[in-house]
Amino acid sequence: MLRKGRFAVWNGREYPLLSQRRKYFLQSGNPEDKELGFVEMGTSGNLLKEVSTDELEDAYEVFPYAMLSGYRFALESYEKETGMVMLVTNNPFVQKKVAVSPYGKDEFRIEITMDQVTILEDRVPILGFEE
Repeated sequence: MLRKGRFAVWNGREYPLLSQRRKYFLQSGNPEDKELGFVEMGTSGNLLKEVSTDELEDAYEVFPYAMLSGYRFALESYEKETGMVMLVTNNPFVQKKVAVSPYGKDEFRIEITMDQVTILEDRVPILGFEE
């Protein structure tokens, strides 16, 4: 499973974390979470629950990445239908070992199939959960 973005742990479970106007919302696609106070918003079927940071057990941002030939690449996108991932780096030395293409200003990219790479992730604490 590929994860990217902000997440929080509430009631022992991890949920994507959304924020708007200094309010925080947990997002779920599980209809059983309605029993926990989640409400349906819009037509997408997503359920949201407003929470305060005091109610959260943990909060962090996930940054997915991969290592190719000893170089670190950020995960830019994943195309589920084709199984392709786009990896991006700004390291100019990568051109010597990996078949990358120019991408934007001073960046390089490579598109490969998901089975050719292992996606790792960094978790950076947010909202005061730095301890």
